[in-house]
Amino acid sequence: MIIDAHTHIYPGPVAEKAIRTIIGNANGYLDAYTNGTYNNLLTSMDDAQVDISIVLNVATNPKQGKNNLQWLKKMVNLSPRMIYFGSVHPYDADYKKSIKELKALGIQGLKFHPAYQQFPADAREAYRVYEEALNHDLILYFHPGFDLSMPESVQASIDKIAHVIKDFSGSKIILAHAGGIGEWDKILDLYSDKKCYYDTSFVLEDIMHNENAKELYRQNEDYFIFGTDSPWRDQKKYVDLINNSGFFTAEQKDKLFYKNILKLIKI
Repeated sequence: MIIDAHTHIYPGPVAEKAIRTIIGNANGYLDAYTNGTYNNLLTSMDDAQVDISIVLNVATNPKQGKNNLQWLKKMVNLSPRMIYFGSVHPYDADYKKSIKELKALGIQGLKFHPAYQQFPADAREAYRVYEEALNHDLILYFHPGFDLSMPESVQASIDKIAHVIKDFSGSKIILAHAGGIGEWDKILDLYSDKKCYYDTSFVLEDIMHNENAKELYRQNEDYFIFGTDSPWRDQKKYVDLINNSGFFTAEQKDKLFYKNILKLIKI
């Protein structure tokens, strides 16, 4: 089994604009490997032999959470091959109601992208939302550190995320990009003993070649999960990279592809 824990799709009418905007903001450092739609992700999954994708989305302002919820209601039952995480903006005054409705819909987690959502990851308002989500047994999925499309933002700095995982130690937390892109010495120092989960999106090659990234993986082998950040990475390329790699043992590949994430999600 292969589960991609980190993918994105967009509502049909805005998919093209969303892809174009993000690529533009990244100044040529990003490309898209799907067109950002539901059907195109399914095609990508078939090509890569991915069984299930977790679809993450972000409410970029307090009002967008309601639109997000309506879209999820249309999407959640279309295919058993996609599991959706919701999003609640920390400055949404109705965050408790939003979380309750997402839970009732069967949503298993929330995605937080402090740069896109423009809030400090360790802000007081954010902590209220994290606590409410955890009280409803939801997973907290964070974008930590640097982001190619918002390079100036420090809202999700390694230090701020370190505060979160310390203050919510033992909670169901996933950090995209193995905790951050390119700051391996700092990540190893601040994160390595916290036992949150790490996805491989954008950093799979580093895990196999960078000494500090390797050490983070060695210390947390049971907490690493496969994620591509599709459409921004090619699912097939990264499935093949793991399958053909001599770095991971057969058991480690199984942990990456499905065993570790199944400790968190229900399918």
